[in-house]
Amino acid sequence: MSGFQYPLPPIVVTPFPQPVSELPVSALAFDPVSDVLWAGTGSGYVSAHCGTQGLRGVCFRAGEKSVHKIAAGEGYVRAASSQGNGIGSWAKGGMNKWYNRSSAPIATFASSHTSQNVAVATINNDLLLLNAMTGSVIREVQTPSLVTHLEFSHSLLLSGSADGYLRTHDPRTGLVHNSGSENAVKAHYSGIQGLQTIGNFVFTIGLSLRQGRPFPDPLVKVYDLRNLRPLPPVPFSSSPAFINVIPKRSSSVVVTSNQGLINIVDATDLAPGTEFYQLDLTSYVTSVAVSPTGAYIACGDAAGVIHLRSQLEEGTHIPLNGFEGRPVEWADGTELLPDIDWDDSTPLNTIGLPHYKTPLLSAWTPQFAMSSVYYPPPQKIPAQVLNTMKSNDNVAYAPLPKELKGKRNMVVLGSRKGNPRFRSGKGRGNENEPDTPVFDLTGEEVPKMYRQVEIEYSKFGVEDFDFGFYNRTEFSGLETHILNSYTNPILQVMHYSLPIRKLAKSHITTNCPREHCLLCELGFVVRMLEDAKGTNCQSSNFCKTVGVLAQMSNAIELIDYGREPKEVDYAHMIQSFHRFLVDHLSSEGNAFPQNPVIVRDSSFNFNEHNPAPAPVTQLLGIDAKNVITCSNCKAVREKENMTHIVDLVYPRRNINASLPSTDFASILRDSLLRKMSHKATCQTCKHFATFTSRRSIPTRDLPSILAVNTCVNSEDNFSYWFDNRNQTFLKPRIEMRGQVGDMDDPEVAIYELRAVIVQIVNKDERAHLVAIVKVPEAEGNADETESPWYLFNDFVVRNVPEEEALSFPDRWKVPAVLHFERVDRRQSLDFSGLPDELDATILCQDTSISLNRDPTLIKHECLRYEELPKPGTLVAIDAEFVSMQQEETEIRSDGSKKVIRPARLSLARVSVLRGDEGLKQGVPCIDDHIHTSEVIVDYLTEFSGIRFGDLDPHRSPFTLTPLKVVYKKLRLLVDRGCIFVGHGLSKDFRIINIFVPPEQVIDTVDLYYLKGRQRRLSLRFLSWFVLNEHIQTDTHDSIEDARSALNLYKAYHEFEEQGVFDQKLEELYKEGRQYNFKPPPLETPSSSPQQDRHLESPFSMDGVKRALQQSPSRNYPSSQGGTPIPTFTSMREFVPRSYRR
Repeated sequence: MSGFQYPLPPIVVTPFPQPVSELPVSALAFDPVSDVLWAGTGSGYVSAHCGTQGLRGVCFRAGEKSVHKIAAGEGYVRAASSQGNGIGSWAKGGMNKWYNRSSAPIATFASSHTSQNVAVATINNDLLLLNAMTGSVIREVQTPSLVTHLEFSHSLLLSGSADGYLRTHDPRTGLVHNSGSENAVKAHYSGIQGLQTIGNFVFTIGLSLRQGRPFPDPLVKVYDLRNLRPLPPVPFSSSPAFINVIPKRSSSVVVTSNQGLINIVDATDLAPGTEFYQLDLTSYVTSVAVSPTGAYIACGDAAGVIHLRSQLEEGTHIPLNGFEGRPVEWADGTELLPDIDWDDSTPLNTIGLPHYKTPLLSAWTPQFAMSSVYYPPPQKIPAQVLNTMKSNDNVAYAPLPKELKGKRNMVVLGSRKGNPRFRSGKGRGNENEPDTPVFDLTGEEVPKMYRQVEIEYSKFGVEDFDFGFYNRTEFSGLETHILNSYTNPILQVMHYSLPIRKLAKSHITTNCPREHCLLCELGFVVRMLEDAKGTNCQSSNFCKTVGVLAQMSNAIELIDYGREPKEVDYAHMIQSFHRFLVDHLSSEGNAFPQNPVIVRDSSFNFNEHNPAPAPVTQLLGIDAKNVITCSNCKAVREKENMTHIVDLVYPRRNINASLPSTDFASILRDSLLRKMSHKATCQTCKHFATFTSRRSIPTRDLPSILAVNTCVNSEDNFSYWFDNRNQTFLKPRIEMRGQVGDMDDPEVAIYELRAVIVQIVNKDERAHLVAIVKVPEAEGNADETESPWYLFNDFVVRNVPEEEALSFPDRWKVPAVLHFERVDRRQSLDFSGLPDELDATILCQDTSISLNRDPTLIKHECLRYEELPKPGTLVAIDAEFVSMQQEETEIRSDGSKKVIRPARLSLARVSVLRGDEGLKQGVPCIDDHIHTSEVIVDYLTEFSGIRFGDLDPHRSPFTLTPLKVVYKKLRLLVDRGCIFVGHGLSKDFRIINIFVPPEQVIDTVDLYYLKGRQRRLSLRFLSWFVLNEHIQTDTHDSIEDARSALNLYKAYHEFEEQGVFDQKLEELYKEGRQYNFKPPPLETPSSSPQQDRHLESPFSMDGVKRALQQSPSRNYPSSQGGTPIPTFTSMREFVPRSYRR
């Protein structure tokens, strides 16, 4: 036999049960013991073809779609449909032995006469091991990627995946062998399309990338099965589509293209003299099989034809299986139905019924009945309409009576349930229980407080959303409408860890030189959360810094690009960010060698010769020694090892495939000490030996805060966490012992659980993160009915019992991050060496970094030292913003618009004016433009007055200051008790990310507001009506805005002293409606205020005095000796967008 050079007559596969033109032959397999070729068709049927003539034999159905694969053995034929939900085994006569239905479609399967299992892969990344005799599931494991091909070798189970990896599995358990180059190899870039093994060779074909798109790889990859070492590949320029091994040739492979080109090559001899054959096709090849002896090759095409080629010369004939084997089995005969004598008393249950997959209509249950009427029933047609009704072609019509006009096609509905999610809608509903806006997709499986929350936007923007409706505690939540807000849970954990909170608050008092510093931003956030006392906050500056530093570190997996949550594994993402954050906090807070000693009770003696590490490392650092021992010569060497996070490592299954029983403390200790083994060349004995390594750390040096990543990556890992017999795996307190040398340390460290971050997974795979924290401020609560544990689901905050924090009842709650605090170390922490006060002289310093500042544009005078503010100091403030990200909206089919994510604004300019009486009243003390290195998508010049180049240190002619410095200035003003006057300050402070106590804020948008009216007045209209000033005529200026707000506040006091404010406020709204709450254009004549009603407002001081003179009967007090209100020119408004024109 020299090659498949002899073509045989083709076999036409007739479609079954009725002839259909050109159904493809989707699968082929030679019978190993009979003269039969099995063929699967596109209609889901498997048929037997006897001999080289292809005589049609047994036919049975394997699925509803095309047959994906056929495997024939001594007494069975196994097949699976490509899009079916099961795999079955049939006798050679067509009788079904068993059929296993899977919850997900089958991707592929593999069976072997040497294995008692059938390996099945589903599209849900599940690998099932079935009992080959019964079809029952023995074991189910998760695979790293979608498995597209499975093959049994003599000792291993091989899988080819959609990610291009070739992996080895244990054929008894299906588990992937330990990660490493010996057990997994990247064979192709874009998926494996074919996999075969023979002897110690593994052959694969797949897809590569060309210009960013998948393209058939022209190489057949060859690997050594023993270590997956790549061997020289086999070139095949015609895009290989199928690959088959030749059984009698241990290193030869048949490569076939879709066009019918057949190439036979030897992997050990790639000489040019290889064999090529071309099939005579009218379509393309869809399946290929090689006979057990290698004498025949069969190729099925899309037209339903099987093309046979043989290595036998003409006139020579041997069976397809290569020898005279078992006789061909024919279809099993159908048993005759028994005769039944019918009479009136014959019971119906003696007559058999076919098997039904779905319930019969006769099996009606109350579950099918609707529990309530979801829509009102149609109204009865009034009698006066029926009396005048006429009919034409089965269509009835009648004139509408006069008494029914205006009520046509209207249905009386009950009162609609209120849903006060917006402040503007308060008082319209009577709901008592907060109705959290959630993606309610899981019925009763996931408790309501865990479900994903979503901010909704009214016409007044995000400021109108009533966050207080969803948080009735004194602990603040965080908003979710900003990118990278998945970090909210870790922020809450860090905030309520008192040692970390003190470090972060201390760091913001230092002169940190970094523009992007996570420790600084964490300090600002914890100060904001500490002061807010239950008011919602947002961490936009922190989230922005996360994105910038992750991009700089090439940690793009930490960046949230606004994708759908179901596309992201947030548990893995938050664990990666956890390590990223702690490492950055350690490096950013490191003032080596001037770091203060925080932990006093440890074995490390820090002094000038042995400086202390960073404060975060002192709290969370695990400074252990790796003890490495050679198993051959017993040589021992030690290696220093420092880490901040403990990754949990779970026990493996035993030989009997059962999980060993253990507790959380044991798993945590084993993960901390981390005993491992590896192979390498010993430098002492020069032998290639096995090394064992373990960590050595005494109990005294265990960290004060133990940060843990749970690393629940498989079903086996997760099984440990499930509640068992009302007992939780996670405990509120655990005992830990270190290890010194080979001995356990007798000293015990007691750790208390302080926080848990969990991933919540709903049925539609929409995941999000929730933090459950033991709040220190709530531990001394006098109310014993409340637990110190609180659930932080972004802006939804709930008090929960301790059992809720420890419990993991089902798969919807996945642990991600744990924080423990060492109880016996609390009293030994000393924070006295940390700075705790901001340097107030920063208010007296010129902090500009602009290289091109124009001195004529400097409009502010820095405070002198004696002018530093005291509690109650009045200051006027206004801020300008630029857009860093456009608003994301969704246009609905009815033309309405829904805001999915609002525009992200960044502080661009802030101006603070002196407000107290004196010579410098109204003079700016801060007028800083804020430098940003991010890309600005919109300068919003019409509303901000900011133009291109104003925020660039190389081009800006203004005072340009880093955002962190400006934030510290504002933080100082808040901490020193200043009273802020401005217009629309709530939105300004939200975007700046600073919380100002309400008693320190005077907002003119609230002063000049008439309760019961939804409209709030713009600064531009108030300035015109109250102060007789036209502002914001061209662009906006924050100094003039702040000055106008200050003057409006002074005018308010004047009117209150005269007792006319309430009446004039009514007149203000009345007059405002006439002008549509907009000042008239400047072209209006202004030479005579008495002649022009537009320019002399009755709300101005002159208007008030004139009104009093003209109306002596009104008993209003006069403004004797009143200080005249100064007037200024040209101002801008910064109020919420909905208040602008």
